Formats: sequence, structure tokens, C-alpha cells
Amino acid sequence: MIVLCVTGSIAATESIKLAREIRRNGVEVKCFMSDSACEIIHPNAMEFATGQEVVTKLTGKIEHVKYSQEDLILVAPATANTISKFAYKIADNPISTLLITAQGHDTPIIFVPSMHDSMYRAIKGNIEKIKEEGSASFIKPRMDEGKAKFPSKEDIVLESLRTINLHKD
Repeated sequence: MIVLCVTGSIAATESIKLAREIRRNGVEVKCFMSDSACEIIHPNAMEFATGQEVVTKLTGKIEHVKYSQEDLILVAPATANTISKFAYKIADNPISTLLITAQGHDTPIIFVPSMHDSMYRAIKGNIEKIKEEGSASFIKPRMDEGKAKFPSKEDIVLESLRTINLHKD
């Protein structure tokens, strides 16, 4: 199973299609959404795309622990805020708490940065910090119109499946 974490970038609109594409490749998807993502797309859209209830809050059912040991945690889109929180191990919402818990279980994590180019440049140090720790990998965004844009869903799915297969060996 892939846990798809959707954060508050306008690229969240692409996550619906991404979840459907992952499922077409025979992989189950569970979705966590940030408050900001819920302002861009409704959790019902992700529930439709994944076929599962969406996690938007920590409820005491220890969702962050239950889903932290799946095949892959995919943060797509990944905002500057979410990447920076992970770099400094700040757990103040369901997604950041899940990511830190998953890191403790050595669950593979992939970030798909999606933001304005100036923000992307500003957090390069945080991205390098995470890469040096070896705690997550990144799918390079498509640079266009002064923005770090969501790459193709096919590229994201391919890298996700590759990572899952590498981690199982």
C-alpha cells in the first residue's frame, strides 16, 4: 500500500489523478490530507480516487502509527512547509507526524516538491539535509513558468513502484 500525503499546493488537484493511476497499477492507496489541501480539494474527491476514507486529523486511533509501516509514503504535492517540517522533525499535524513515525520504521518516503521557484530555491538546504540523512528521496519537479511543478503522474508512479520493489529486496 502507498500512503499518499496531499499538502496545500495547487498541485493537489493533480493528486486525484495520481491516486487513480496508482490504483490502475494494482496498488492500494490510503490518503492523508493537510488542512491547506482540504481548502483546495475536498477529501471526498480523494476518497473517491482511493476507495478509502481520508485521514485529515489525528483522532486518537493512532493513524500515524497504523499507516507508518506501509510499502511507501508518497508526499505529492510536497510544499516548502511540509519538507521543512520533516527536515527539522516537527510533528504538528497528521502528515508531519506520519512522516516522522515512518522514518523511525525505515519506511521509504518520497517527496514531490511543488511550489514557486523562489520557495524551492529557499528550501534547497532543507532538501539537501534530508537527502544527506538518507531519510527520504525526491522526484525532481518540472521547472516551468517560474514554478517547481508537479511532474507527470506516470513518472511519479514509476518511481514509486521502483522504490517499493527496491525496499522489498
